[in-house]
Amino acid sequence: MTSIKDELRLRLSEREGEMLSFLRRLIQIPTPNPPGDTIAAMDLVAHFLSQRGIPYEIVAPHEGMPNLIAEFSGGSDGPRLILNGHLDVFPAGDLSKWSHDPWAATEADGCIYGRGACDMKSGTTALLFAFAELYAIRQHLRGSLVLTVVSDEETFGPWGARYLVEHRKEVLGDCLLSGEPTSPYALRFGEKGRLWIRIRVRTPGAHGAYVHMSQNPIAIAADLIARLQSLEEIRSPSDTPLTIALEKNAATIDKAYGLGASNIISSTTLNVGAIRGGVKINMVPSECEFEVDIRTPPDVSHDEVMKRLGNIVAVFPEAEFEVLDEDAASTSSPEHPMVEALIRNAKQISDVEPKPIIALGGCDARLWRYAGIPAFVYGPSPTGMGTANELVQVDEFLQVAKTQTLAAFDYLSD
Repeated sequence: MTSIKDELRLRLSEREGEMLSFLRRLIQIPTPNPPGDTIAAMDLVAHFLSQRGIPYEIVAPHEGMPNLIAEFSGGSDGPRLILNGHLDVFPAGDLSKWSHDPWAATEADGCIYGRGACDMKSGTTALLFAFAELYAIRQHLRGSLVLTVVSDEETFGPWGARYLVEHRKEVLGDCLLSGEPTSPYALRFGEKGRLWIRIRVRTPGAHGAYVHMSQNPIAIAADLIARLQSLEEIRSPSDTPLTIALEKNAATIDKAYGLGASNIISSTTLNVGAIRGGVKINMVPSECEFEVDIRTPPDVSHDEVMKRLGNIVAVFPEAEFEVLDEDAASTSSPEHPMVEALIRNAKQISDVEPKPIIALGGCDARLWRYAGIPAFVYGPSPTGMGTANELVQVDEFLQVAKTQTLAAFDYLSD
């Protein structure tokens, strides 16, 4: 006898062409952030739901950055599951470095190329179809399902998921599933923390031939940056359950994020992302400013990192620093029923068993964890994410879409 889940799996296979077509159309609508305008892309999402008779609400605290909330209740009481995706993407950057137009959604060699292909228009598309397919069989489900499609994620801005979590508490639920990139080999139950710091170095400045009149702030900044590298010595304790679990899955971490990722996942990392200083070659500058992106593992507190950073900067009386933004590391239980459902269905669909790991970077899922809600991420490989030639493999996209839908079905059926 055919089960409801078997019928759902069959419908997902029948929807493959439709999912691919929608994904390509979504990529073809440019949504770079900045500026973060997602109006046209959200119109496409809203039209998709309207065609299927699914009600939704647009919440737009910032003009040009709308968010969408849709929800339905099942046939009986049960948990409240949230599906979350975003529409904004990184800027395309230097177009000459792309082998395909980043806004054309070119399909070639089993892949779809374009900005947002993996981060995260494929994940958002997958969750959108999951929501629609489960809506069609809602009488067979327990609890309720909520879809949040948001803007303003790429800059950690306040107008997307952060706004909804703070002002629309119905989106919190009991569990969150996100489609951010992970790779078929991994699912994420947490992520590292983030500290963004700006450091300014000021001196009197002078004529370029009169170097005896002033220290050079660029040279001071170079020395300061070199000393800041010692922050990377701050690591998670080696004997914590989290560190042991991550070491056990080191091969998966490298497969998901690239060779060497397992070496830094339990370590504080530092990246100097921007530096500015000087006016012209024959002047000793009077100021140099640089910004650093520090990522901290879950077992390392920001207080510990800030204390060492402060001691390093204090050695240089010409320097001062300020915190631009920060997010604490966050984790959920890797033994949660959603983790079990994702692993079980991924293995059935693709014969690949994803391993629970944490993320090097951040995403909106952290906001639910801060509110005490378990949050998990499962999506395609992060190929070209944030750089040229971003892509998603067609097979991976379809596997992710099916896994997410069937895992959500299990979570709302068991």
